Amino acid sequence: MAKMTRIRNISDSRGMTILEVLVALAVFAMVGVALLSAMNNQSFGLQRLEEKTYATIVADNVLTELEMRQLVPSFSWNDGSETMVDREWFYRYKAEETQDDSFVAVTIQVHATKEYDDPIVTLMTHMYRRR
Repeated sequence: MAKMTRIRNISDSRGMTILEVLVALAVFAMVGVALLSAMNNQSFGLQRLEEKTYATIVADNVLTELEMRQLVPSFSWNDGSETMVDREWFYRYKAEETQDDSFVAVTIQVHATKEYDDPIVTLMTHMYRRR
């Protein structure tokens, strides 16, 4: 014998209660806030990465200029500025003694302001010191 299933009438089905609707809205609201927060963090991270990239290019330019001029920096800070992407970048560089007298350690810092308080990028390398 075939099993008979009961077909439900449309009037038999019940809708969602107001409590279920409120809980669903609260869940969607929390997910929306989490997504917006993640997008905001991603945007901030992208801006910071862009700033670091340009600051690294400025530091590389300073190092290249020192190498092309065959100039070994002094042991005190030398400062300057460079304009790139409609922004002024402030840099400073100095040399430090190493164990080998043929080389000096060169530190180049790039800053957002002229106060030189918190470097965006610090580049450290060694240069050959001609005698």
